[in-house]
Amino acid sequence: MRTQTFSAPSRTPLPKKTRHQINTNVLAHPPVSVAQSTPPSQPAPKQSSQSGWDYWTRVYSDDSVPPPASRDVRISDMLSSDTLVRAKLLFLNVPSLPTAHKNIILNLVKRELLDDISIQDVVVMPPGKWFLNFYRPEDALKVLKKFNGYSYRGHILAVRFCYPDGTYGDETALAELVQCSNTAKGRLFEQKEIVQDTLASECWSGAEYEALQKFENELVNLLKTHAYLPYHSVLQTMRGLFTNKSSSPMNSIIICEALTLWPTGFIRVFNRNVKVVSNTMCLSTSSYYTQRIHDSAMEGGCTIHRNSWEPIVPDEIRSDVQLIQYTLSFLGHFGPQHIDIDAPIRILAQSLRGTWPKTGPKLAARLTEISSGFVLVNRVLYLSSNQNHHEKVVDNLATFQDDCTDVYFIPLDRQKTEIVDFEDL
Repeated sequence: MRTQTFSAPSRTPLPKKTRHQINTNVLAHPPVSVAQSTPPSQPAPKQSSQSGWDYWTRVYSDDSVPPPASRDVRISDMLSSDTLVRAKLLFLNVPSLPTAHKNIILNLVKRELLDDISIQDVVVMPPGKWFLNFYRPEDALKVLKKFNGYSYRGHILAVRFCYPDGTYGDETALAELVQCSNTAKGRLFEQKEIVQDTLASECWSGAEYEALQKFENELVNLLKTHAYLPYHSVLQTMRGLFTNKSSSPMNSIIICEALTLWPTGFIRVFNRNVKVVSNTMCLSTSSYYTQRIHDSAMEGGCTIHRNSWEPIVPDEIRSDVQLIQYTLSFLGHFGPQHIDIDAPIRILAQSLRGTWPKTGPKLAARLTEISSGFVLVNRVLYLSSNQNHHEKVVDNLATFQDDCTDVYFIPLDRQKTEIVDFEDL
């Protein structure tokens, strides 16, 4: 058998320059197999400032490390900035939630709407308040329509639109903000652009409507000169302007009757512009009112100015049950109401918000439809269960018969005999 022997290759020393070059290449490149070829090294392409892993690493990096001055502004910082908030909603009468309240609220909104809603942030303030910030007013409007009056965990939610200065608005105000944002994208909206007319012309005659507009202008001009004024002092001043026939050309029967019978309700008609907080009156754009709202929110409650007989304020009525409850107290206090003439029922109709009837006849028709506790006789609304109202119904019918001047025809011997008065019989 033949034995083959191998001899080790001879080691010839290399020049120093060549050995240095080999060591440098070994450090620069990992070892490769004989089958692989070593491509020449090329400089890596430079990533742009807004693309690639380097950019997104900076976006999602730790916020605890202060960024260098030369670093780009991160998207996460931009999205959490209050400057992007275009609408804010306040949820009232909400149930208490566990620690993960934000996710619960977000999941509730997404589950009920089934729509692409972008919510900037959720702030929960005890007791019983949620604030939802939105990038788009149209998203806020969808949420308000869905959840205002929504039953959640045994609570009927009440949702309000918040102006940037902290004052509150209704669904119509938010809808106008959406319309403004659609016609002027990217523009910062001031509240004066979306303040609405507070009067419905169909509830008043032409002269009455003109007098009410003058009253509102005088009231707003008075409050513009002061941050706030005592409530009763303002009423006294306005009575002097509009109820003194001898000294003022702006006197009005409807305003005189409203300020005499129900001044609280009458001022409430203008509540989008004028606010009554405790015993003071101010404009909704006043810094005083903004501060009072902030203080009330921090204290966990907001003072509501209403009469002692009122179970709730009219703009808080959200259901037929609440409307019935309020109107029972209303008619018990003011007595029967002529739906075309009497000021209190027309003030009540103007004070209701949302889709409720805005005139006395429509409101009376709605009440008689939803409850048998209300009776409409000869254009007068009564309580069917009130003894005092029963007596007034009898008086009403008797007066209607006595004042009747119609011409009657009674058939006698197949001929019609004209009778002008009952005494002719």
